[in-house]
Amino acid sequence: SQDKVAIHEAMEQQTISIAKAGIHATLNARASILAAANPVLGRYDKTKSLKFNVDISAPIMSRFDLFFVMVDECDEHHDYNIAKHIANLHRLKENAISPEFSTTQMQRYIKFARTLKPKFTKEAAKLLAEEYKNLRQNDMSFEKTAYRI
Repeated sequence: SQDKVAIHEAMEQQTISIAKAGIHATLNARASILAAANPVLGRYDKTKSLKFNVDISAPIMSRFDLFFVMVDECDEHHDYNIAKHIANLHRLKENAISPEFSTTQMQRYIKFARTLKPKFTKEAAKLLAEEYKNLRQNDMSFEKTAYRI
């Protein structure tokens, strides 16, 4: 509750009020705000609105420009692989991670890549716009990837 009051002040009045050791100050808040929230019931309910799932008041929600919902889907095979990887990181230490490329190889590749100066042609822009349009149309035919607020 106190967090909600503080974030509301920062977003609405662009100030932060501080009261520490008998000193009261109001500071300008000139920054972008990135916030994260967990679902109130432990799991995100796709049938309910974002507001219901994170229990943030409408005045605070209206201050944000973008919302990204990240859903942790339960998948037994995927979950097992993650747990096995984490356990191996702790058990095997350095031997658990074997990168495909050495640090020297990556540095050499990045140095080479910086020498390239690609040109963004009209044809490339047209192709990119067409592929983006196709991608968006394909999104509409599959399961919902955005959730209503």
